[in-house]
Amino acid sequence: MHRSSPRLRTAVPCTSPDAMSPSYAAGTSPRRTSSAHPSARPRRRPTMPETATVRAADELVAAERDRSAERARRADQRRRLLQNSGVLVPFLLVLIAGLAIVPNFASASNVTNMLVNAAILAIVGYGMTLVIAVRGIDLSVGSAQALAACVAAAAVNASGPLVGAAVGIAVGAALGLVNGLIVTQAKVPGFIGTLATMSVFRGAVLLFTGGAPIMIASAGFKDVATSSLLGIPVPFLIAVAAGGAMWFTLERMRFGKHVVAVGGSPEAAVDTGISVNRVLLLSYLVAGASAGVGGVLLASQLGVVNGSVSAGLELQAIAIVVLGGTSMAGGRANIVGTFVAALLLAMINSGLNLLNVPSFYQYVALGLLLIFALSVDGAQRAAVRRMLEGRLS
Repeated sequence: MHRSSPRLRTAVPCTSPDAMSPSYAAGTSPRRTSSAHPSARPRRRPTMPETATVRAADELVAAERDRSAERARRADQRRRLLQNSGVLVPFLLVLIAGLAIVPNFASASNVTNMLVNAAILAIVGYGMTLVIAVRGIDLSVGSAQALAACVAAAAVNASGPLVGAAVGIAVGAALGLVNGLIVTQAKVPGFIGTLATMSVFRGAVLLFTGGAPIMIASAGFKDVATSSLLGIPVPFLIAVAAGGAMWFTLERMRFGKHVVAVGGSPEAAVDTGISVNRVLLLSYLVAGASAGVGGVLLASQLGVVNGSVSAGLELQAIAIVVLGGTSMAGGRANIVGTFVAALLLAMINSGLNLLNVPSFYQYVALGLLLIFALSVDGAQRAAVRRMLEGRLS
């Protein structure tokens, strides 16, 4: 049979440049050129000058950050100094003048009396601090304290000291709740609403007492204001404890942050989800409860109460709050300043009494002190505004 010849396979020459390279001939893979695969180009390691430049830039950024933090810290210190200088300077001046001029100013009995008076005023001032910090005002604290004191005195005579004290505080809290509801639900401005309740509460005091004084028969209840612990009057210790609790609330708790936020900008507080009405209601409630505590201590100190007690207390409370560094524009509260300002006002009243100055001059002194406090508040707000604008270095 005829066998076909096998088909000859034609070798196609390789035209690749790599085929002619020695590595290709030796059977090894040729190295790919960078032009064929640009994405596979190896990263170039930074040289030493580039690394030093990056490190120097990072150090400059860190140094600028530290300088900015230091400037912010110093600005905050100046702001706090401005807030406290309004009360510390007159406090020291009055203290020095009292020790140098007023006879028996530093006697044990007079110091005790000043501390008790300052304690009662400071406790009322704590509640007023909250209200003013949320851009409110409470003109009824004097009448509320008077009603709480009279009801507490009657309850002490009827049911004992503990029940009387609890009833007095509850009455004050209830009156504060009424003010809060008027402001938040009836939408009446705090100034107008509490001006009306000031008259209502004072009329309720006169109706409750019938124009006659209420004598407290319980010796144990009256001993609260006159007793002391380690030589310090009990009311003063109560004021310190209450002030510490209020300071902790404002500085460390969420409610305190909400108070500052609402006072700073109610609209922004609403945008962040804060219930403005709730904060306002609680602030007026605390103010009423503070007036109730002050009324109980006042009844214990006096031993007899009537419808005219605590007249003019609202002006004293406003004066110590503003002088202590709390802004009338809201958004800033200073409990420590309120406490120091209460001591200042107690020293002024005590010094005038020891000098036998007529009582109407004390009203003049209170008015001047209030004007001074408002002037200091305006100067503080202007200085803080300039610092925020960067005008102070």
